Amino acid sequence: MPMSTVSKLLSTDLTSKSQDLSTKARSVLEVRDEVFAHWEAQVKQSIAGAQSVAHPVLLDTLPMFYGNIVEALSPGFARDNAAHGTTAAAGHGAERARTTEYQVVEVVHEYHLLRDSLLAVCAHHAIVFSSAEMDIIKCSFDQAIFDSVNEFTAIQSAFRERIAATLTHDMRTPLSVIVGAAHLLTRVDKEQIATLAKKIIDNGRRLEAMFNEQLDALERPPVGTDRLRVTQWDALSLAHLVCEQFNDSTANSCQVSGEPVSGWWDRDLLQRALENLTGNALKYGASNTVVTINVAHTHGRAIISVHNCGNPIAKEKRAEIFRYLNRSGADDQPGWGLGLPFVQDVATRHGGTVVLDSSQAAGTTFSIDIPCDRRGLAVNP
Repeated sequence: MPMSTVSKLLSTDLTSKSQDLSTKARSVLEVRDEVFAHWEAQVKQSIAGAQSVAHPVLLDTLPMFYGNIVEALSPGFARDNAAHGTTAAAGHGAERARTTEYQVVEVVHEYHLLRDSLLAVCAHHAIVFSSAEMDIIKCSFDQAIFDSVNEFTAIQSAFRERIAATLTHDMRTPLSVIVGAAHLLTRVDKEQIATLAKKIIDNGRRLEAMFNEQLDALERPPVGTDRLRVTQWDALSLAHLVCEQFNDSTANSCQVSGEPVSGWWDRDLLQRALENLTGNALKYGASNTVVTINVAHTHGRAIISVHNCGNPIAKEKRAEIFRYLNRSGADDQPGWGLGLPFVQDVATRHGGTVVLDSSQAAGTTFSIDIPCDRRGLAVNP
């Protein structure tokens, strides 16, 4: 059987507690790190795109997805499957598109490997699943694959559209020069031919350079840290600072939980992102309730979460909530969409993503899930 020390539950729902788990789910939680070690070895061996991916980037949102599986296996939790009510799997697909050289088939394959690793390690520890529990696990992975692949392909498609738009716009000037010079060649004397020919050659080379630049970008367009002011600091101290600021100026209260997590990030950007999430939670959460900021650490990643009670965010709104200029109302309140695209942008620039978990029973949790060390990490825009 698995070790007796109970692991800390880490899921997309900040209200979840390890002590509320069923005995079976608790056993699955206890073998979590063994499952991921087994999975990582399999991924490195069988997926070419994973060979050069650092451990924190490889795991991205998967530890929270695993925690959701544990919850779904517990009858006391209102979660049908691990992908229900959360954008964790979509966030995984987004990170794969931005931070790796994966192909879509590899995104699917690594989920299959995680499922197989989970079942193999559990079997080794004599953790036996009922047919109903196997259905939960199957549905969890099926939905996660669907969400992840959708987001992966959407981001890759958007990137290629940007490349096409850039080429269409930037090619116009050199093409106009080439066409104009070629027409002039048919009407000028010999003395001007050399000058016009040089224009054609120069602008042809400009076009060639543009194509090469965009083709290089298609291979892997990294966003470095040059636009980020990366320093080392503790995320828990930032959470306390933000919480104190709001407690001084709002009627609803804010509290902090979690552990110190030191990392290399842009403090100003993450402070603004956390202020945005906390301000939204205090403003749009249920009256006379407490907003919680939690800081956690797993596998070289920091997870900074903000939770509030109140009406959940509708399923149809979750896909668009991080888009600019979106506001979706709840009752008479303006919506969560305001400012959330900035939060997602900050997480993306740090090599991570923002995960949303929202349900009537658990409330709403936004989690900034990022690697602890942003230095030297290549990220697709």
